[in-house]
Amino acid sequence: MPSDNNHDFVILGGGMAGLTFALEASRRGRRVVVLEGEDQVGGLARTLRFGDFRFDIGGHRFHSRWPDITQWVLAALDGDVLEVPRRSRIRLEGRYVDYPLRFPNALAVFNPWQVTRILASYLWATLARLRKRPDVSFEDWIIRRFGRSLYDIYFKPYTEKVWGFSCTDLSADWAAQRIRVPSLSAAVVGSLLRRSPASSTLLSQFLYPPLGIGVLPECIAAKARQTGLASIRLGSRVTRVEPDGASGGWRAVFRGAEGEASVTGARLVSTIPLEALLGMLPLPEKEAGGLAAPLSYRSLACVFLSVDGPRISNDTWTYFPDRHLVFGRTHEPGNWSPRMVPEGKTSLCVEIFCSEGDALWQRADQDVIEPVLVDLDRLRFLPRSRVREAWMLRVSHAYPVYRVGYAEHRSRVRSALSRWPTLHLLGRTGTFRYLNLDAVIREGVDLAGSLCPSP
Repeated sequence: MPSDNNHDFVILGGGMAGLTFALEASRRGRRVVVLEGEDQVGGLARTLRFGDFRFDIGGHRFHSRWPDITQWVLAALDGDVLEVPRRSRIRLEGRYVDYPLRFPNALAVFNPWQVTRILASYLWATLARLRKRPDVSFEDWIIRRFGRSLYDIYFKPYTEKVWGFSCTDLSADWAAQRIRVPSLSAAVVGSLLRRSPASSTLLSQFLYPPLGIGVLPECIAAKARQTGLASIRLGSRVTRVEPDGASGGWRAVFRGAEGEASVTGARLVSTIPLEALLGMLPLPEKEAGGLAAPLSYRSLACVFLSVDGPRISNDTWTYFPDRHLVFGRTHEPGNWSPRMVPEGKTSLCVEIFCSEGDALWQRADQDVIEPVLVDLDRLRFLPRSRVREAWMLRVSHAYPVYRVGYAEHRSRVRSALSRWPTLHLLGRTGTFRYLNLDAVIREGVDLAGSLCPSP
């Protein structure tokens, strides 16, 4: 078995987390090797090409509250970015309204009886919050801040469609991390008194490479290679990792185009799913299975459509909570950058939330594509006559699932892995944390800084 030795770091996974770390570590004089199972870098941040059409996997915009991370990304892209206005909508009660909801305008979607119930429920929730008690589930968190009526109409249907189980089993952490809490009462009162609304804290625009988000990991990989200290091996699927008890180093065995090979390094950085890592380590099978079982990931099926004629909508994303629709969200790449589609055409990425191995995951491509086309046509969102070609991609381990109790399970995994001080977890998938793109980059930069101090 051929081997490649004496790296400072062996990095499992060539997505944004692994590549960011590789670039920063190699810039600090460390020798690194990245093992990526796919034939393309980027992970979830890849851009796929079908003829003259380009598609991201679900769409990845970049924005950050950290100026240094924004500058890091701009430098990686050599400044070649677009500033794209954000406009997302959700289909409620047969109408399309701004998403996230902006009050009080969003109330116009509902009939007078629903509006009365929503406002009364919100008032009751406001009073009930005076009684301090912990929020355990997503349902607890939302009802205590928005009221049960808005939860039943708006939050519950889409959330359960995304995750595939009840909101009572979804951790309150998910809501606390992802949902902005506007003051519904202040918005309504301000409207009645004709006051100008306060400036919104919602993101109004984002940065985006003209040829798709996948350009970002490609540029990072290229800059890492240019240091002369980074090796990025595509099509290299890791099968096991072996710690060296004497040196504290690591050996990673992988299978590539030329068969089985291995690399060694002083430290191991893992960005792959926790269940996969646990299965590769020298742990008793029962212990590895017991640690991994409570932590699951949600998967994604993307249907990519090439479409004749002008744009379908002005949206960056459009959300569909209706349980009778197979898909949950769409985005139109040409609205992110005109260079994602050929002239005179547009395209659509249709996202279907699923779990690896479930009924939808196992269907033939055409058996998934057909109902998507039927529903889009029935909604008059996209006439079937405009669709020319369709492609499909299934993506496992797209989102860590925050079930109630997940944090305790994650802590147990970290405790078990602490027996190897030269093993480091990184990224959304590797740390089992739902991180935005900028936070993934932040973690990669910071970890490299802590492990590779400047001389």
